[in-house]
Amino acid sequence: ETSFSHRDTMFWTLLFACVALALGFGSDECPSFEIPEHEAKPTDAFDLNLMSWAVGAACLDGSPPAYYFQKGTGSGVNKWYIHHQGGGWCESMEDCYGRSFSRLGSSKDYKKVIHMGGANYFGTNSTLNPLMYNWNKVFIPYCDGGSFSGNNNTVTTYKGKKLYFRGHVNLNSVISWLVGNSNLEQATDVVISGCSAGGLATYLHTDRWAEVMPMGAKVVGLPDSGFFLDYQDMNSTTETTIPGNYHNGLVWVFNQMNATTGVDSDCIKHWAPQGKAWKCMFAQHVSPFVKTPLFALQSQYDAWQTGHELKQPPTVADINAYGKMFKQIFEKQFLAQKRNGAHLDCCHHHCGEWDKVHTNGDTQAVAFKKWYEAEPKKSPRWIQNKPYPCTACCN
Repeated sequence: ETSFSHRDTMFWTLLFACVALALGFGSDECPSFEIPEHEAKPTDAFDLNLMSWAVGAACLDGSPPAYYFQKGTGSGVNKWYIHHQGGGWCESMEDCYGRSFSRLGSSKDYKKVIHMGGANYFGTNSTLNPLMYNWNKVFIPYCDGGSFSGNNNTVTTYKGKKLYFRGHVNLNSVISWLVGNSNLEQATDVVISGCSAGGLATYLHTDRWAEVMPMGAKVVGLPDSGFFLDYQDMNSTTETTIPGNYHNGLVWVFNQMNATTGVDSDCIKHWAPQGKAWKCMFAQHVSPFVKTPLFALQSQYDAWQTGHELKQPPTVADINAYGKMFKQIFEKQFLAQKRNGAHLDCCHHHCGEWDKVHTNGDTQAVAFKKWYEAEPKKSPRWIQNKPYPCTACCN
């Protein structure tokens, strides 16, 4: 069977546009959490902090990295939500070169103020964002193309342009600045998050954030649509960014960007002696080593993965087979860690379903709050477990 619903048809159209953006041919991440200025309220504002002082840190084009900040209020003044922006990866020199001319590879066109909020983790409405509505919020723009993991001290020249692969240096600069120049050192609650490539960054770097938090602070990770499988379509053997070539692409990222010291050290210690350190760039391989509790927001039939990891166009049977494999790996590698929780739905989507998809009667926002406030040993899970396509799963 190869028929798709109207929702799926619309999603594939949007997805291919988003992939183009992620590869550096546009200027926004996908999805965008920004609110148009004419619709924004003062409480939606995030101020830019451009880190031109950070030694060794650089976006792909050599411009300085940055972060945006919104101060918490009331009971949230010592609580923090920290978000890694998503937007794919650059998986070849040509990709990285093209990306370096966009906001996913350069800070040159960053706005001094952006507005984010609404029905997502940045929202200031206590109904739509019941746990974190009044917390301090940090948004870290993504300009390195490697999920904040690169630690390559050399400069690569391609088509006459210098390219820098310093994602982990950028991240450490943000961490150091916040620890030394904000009230993060007084934090009682911290949620480390990100969507898509930023969701992968959450798996890769939450423990790094947890290391610098004050004693007694509660720290968890909230990766959204970041559990990308280590998967290579058997019909795809090239080393370019095309559907079906995800494994080769991300291995290229790991090697070119020298990510060995930019990902989980325990994972590296396990896999490096076997000559497979690259595995630590994939969520399925690194998640068993993450010590900080994680709550995954994830679709079993993730639309980016079915649109990029499978050869196109996939059939319904292809997507169901992939979803079955995904669930088995997710349970074995992620849910086997009893400290972790999840909202694993069967709606065909990628990120951005914070208040839309219900599982066991709860949205992602409500499920996360319940998990966060539950006793650590219980770590509840929300799992739909339905075949694709499932229109009802999206409500």
